[in-house]
Amino acid sequence: MTTKSFKDRLIEAGTARPDTENSINSDQYDPVSDLYELFPTPVSLSQLDTLLAYVNVYKLQLDEDIRESQSNYNSFVFDREDGQDVLASADEKLDDLITELNETKISAENTGTTINQMTASIKTLDNAKKNLTLTMTILKRLQMLITAYENLETFLSDSSNPVKDYLQIKQLFSVVVELMQHFQSYKSIDEINTLNKKISSLKNRIIDEIFADFELEYQEELHNPQLVDACELLDMLGQPYRDKLMNWYTITTLKEITQIFKSTEEAGSLDNLKRRFMFFRQVLENFESRHALMFPASWNMSQALTRNFCEITRKDLKEVTEKETRFTGSKVDVNLLLSSLGETLEFESFLDKKFKQSFDGMISDVFEPYLNIWIDHQGTVINSKFIEFINPSNMLKKSGVEAGGSTVNVLESAADLFRLYRQILSQLSKLSQGESLVRLSTVFSNFLLKYRETVLIPLVPDPKSLSSGTEAEQNEGMELICLVLNTADYCSVTVSQLEERFVSLVHPSELAQRIDFEKSRTVYLNLINNCINLLFVKVENDLQLSWREMVNFNWRAHNEVTSESRYMESVKAAVKEDCAAIFPNFNRVLYIRNYLDKLVELVLSEFWLNTVKLRPITEIMAEQLVFDLQSLKTFLLDLPTLSPEPIKITSSSSFSKNIGTKVLNINTILKILMVKTSPMSDFIASYFTIVADSNFSNFMKVLKLKGLLSNEASYEKERFRYVDQFKTQLRQYETMEETLPESNAFLENLKLENVTAGVVSSPNLALSGFFNSPNSNFKIDKQSLLSTRDNFEKNIAKTFSMNDNKIDIGENLKSFGKFFKKN
Repeated sequence: MTTKSFKDRLIEAGTARPDTENSINSDQYDPVSDLYELFPTPVSLSQLDTLLAYVNVYKLQLDEDIRESQSNYNSFVFDREDGQDVLASADEKLDDLITELNETKISAENTGTTINQMTASIKTLDNAKKNLTLTMTILKRLQMLITAYENLETFLSDSSNPVKDYLQIKQLFSVVVELMQHFQSYKSIDEINTLNKKISSLKNRIIDEIFADFELEYQEELHNPQLVDACELLDMLGQPYRDKLMNWYTITTLKEITQIFKSTEEAGSLDNLKRRFMFFRQVLENFESRHALMFPASWNMSQALTRNFCEITRKDLKEVTEKETRFTGSKVDVNLLLSSLGETLEFESFLDKKFKQSFDGMISDVFEPYLNIWIDHQGTVINSKFIEFINPSNMLKKSGVEAGGSTVNVLESAADLFRLYRQILSQLSKLSQGESLVRLSTVFSNFLLKYRETVLIPLVPDPKSLSSGTEAEQNEGMELICLVLNTADYCSVTVSQLEERFVSLVHPSELAQRIDFEKSRTVYLNLINNCINLLFVKVENDLQLSWREMVNFNWRAHNEVTSESRYMESVKAAVKEDCAAIFPNFNRVLYIRNYLDKLVELVLSEFWLNTVKLRPITEIMAEQLVFDLQSLKTFLLDLPTLSPEPIKITSSSSFSKNIGTKVLNINTILKILMVKTSPMSDFIASYFTIVADSNFSNFMKVLKLKGLLSNEASYEKERFRYVDQFKTQLRQYETMEETLPESNAFLENLKLENVTAGVVSSPNLALSGFFNSPNSNFKIDKQSLLSTRDNFEKNIAKTFSMNDNKIDIGENLKSFGKFFKKN
């Protein structure tokens, strides 16, 4: 059987009996019968809202029908004959519709009034039911609260077992607290208020008994394994009770320390600081073995106990250092200060490792006002290290650090110096990030300068003795120079890392601008450059025999171009031998490349210098020299292959280009020297084509190289003749061809007046054009090399004035350094 919906029943109620007196259209219509049919039970009154909603929807539908009828009415086009009848019929229907709508509204209002009268009693009954249900719930909870309270009170009053079951107490009390939350709004009721006071009194009783049991436990008069539940109960009661218990326990546990190590007593002095730390370690061990399980792990009681000890110790040390005359007088017991600081840093480091959290500075901050004294002492310690550095047995000892499978060619003293720097910086960074770090950076920078002057520079061989020594002595000198060079390179790189570390540590960041190691870095870079220059003293000496062989060869009897000249073989052999001896001593490829660049410049410059000595240069001589130059070029391009294993370098494009440029300059002059001077017009034309400049002075230098203009008596006359012919042909050439550059830079810088046959009065002047070429950044000044040692000795006198009184650093302090981190 299908159950009819409320909507269906509503429709039937209005239309089922259209012709009877019970019809809604009847004047005798009684809505009560339909209401009973619509709402047969009190429960069905809940659908009253649905009825009203339906009526409203029906009303809206009628309004829509009205509007639609009006619209249709207006749209009709009536004929003249039928219009009046249709209009009259529409008016009648509209009046009937309005009447029907009004009657529906009246019926709906009557129905609503009747329903409200019928349901008033039902609503009152429903409210009464709700109130009754709420009352029963409250009474039931009240009964549960009273029962829980009485059980808890009985449980606490049971004296049969002195060891309280705090787990059960916690569970019962949590129930009481939870139930009591429901009665907070009923405190105005006397009985509820009285019960609330009793619960509060019971809470205070529980707290007192917890503290009493902890006291008995601490005094070993009672052992209760459930005290950890008591702590959790205090957590439930509120943070203040937890803090109170923690404070009581830490004060009680540290009471003996505070009594023994008072700042006013001898035991509280800095001399006994180590004893204080040892005493606390024992206290901490006793806590962890006996009482740690009394507290929840979330309380971190070990850390709290340690933190409290640090605060007490910090306060005591501050009072001691302020009152101690040794810190306020003119003389300071640096040893005691360092020992106390070291012991404090060691203790903080121990705490860091134990608890995996930072305790840095919790105690050691008290020493910060005295850090200047500490920094001054570090200067004394570093200065005393230099005595070890310049000890003959240690001075040439190399670092044991390995890189790429081989030992790094660096002095061990440099590694020791930076290792000490790292230790000191690590210690100070735990105490301060401000002005003290800036001051320490200045101390470090000064000692870096001193290290260069007192340790490295004295190791650099004297250029005079280096050039006049035996082969073995020269090789030993080269090794020393490379050792100093590598050490200077290590220092310049490491000092940059050290500066970055200082900048990262200093606070505020504005102080970083005052940390400056640029001077230290620059002097080491200059030392590197000086060492590389000195390496060529031996090379020059080894090449002297080869160049002497070149100059002393009977070129006048040389009538044809043969294979490579014999002197070229000795040049290559000497260069190979020196490269094989020097390259393995370099730590970095950078310096092998740098050395090769300068070696190329030296060899080519010496070749050109000795070529100039051969004048007059005949066409055959020039042709042979061109052949030799090309052979030398091929050899120089292969120099990178001489680099040792495992460091193998290849020829770079810049290296090849540099050689090509320098060879081209020499080759250009040799090519014009290959041209006969007769007829002179052809020679001048060749000059414009090969040398390609319009400078008559340069042209005269070429003539001198050819051996012309050598007669001083006829020099001026010949010069005028050449200048007229040169200018005439130049005008013709530039008219027919192109305008030539003013000067060939290589020829312009050649000063033949300083070079006589077989003698060079000033090699530096003779070679100035070569070294001032755009691709050159290297310049050898022999006289400057000879005075290098004298300059070094003068610089040594400018070492820093430091306090030489040696004060040993405490053994504990020595162990606290850590390498600073690399970025």
